[in-house]
Amino acid sequence: MLGLDTELKQTRFYQEIAEEESIVLLTRLLRRKFGIQPELEIALKRLPGMELTMLENLAEAILDFKNVTDLQNWLDSQ
Repeated sequence: MLGLDTELKQTRFYQEIAEEESIVLLTRLLRRKFGIQPELEIALKRLPGMELTMLENLAEAILDFKNVTDLQNWLDSQ
């Protein structure tokens, strides 16, 4: 059973669903943290296309962001 879970997580289908759900969650978290503002909306457009590991790293980095500029700097450094 454990082997099946590991194999499933490696499929492209699983990766795409996980990426989409991560983007939805990150968007909600960032909008709640910073409010809806033009700079944030521009930054959010950069999330689609990011790999799952990058999105996971962003989820951790959000805790350290003080403002949208911190998010933009993080995205630029990736």
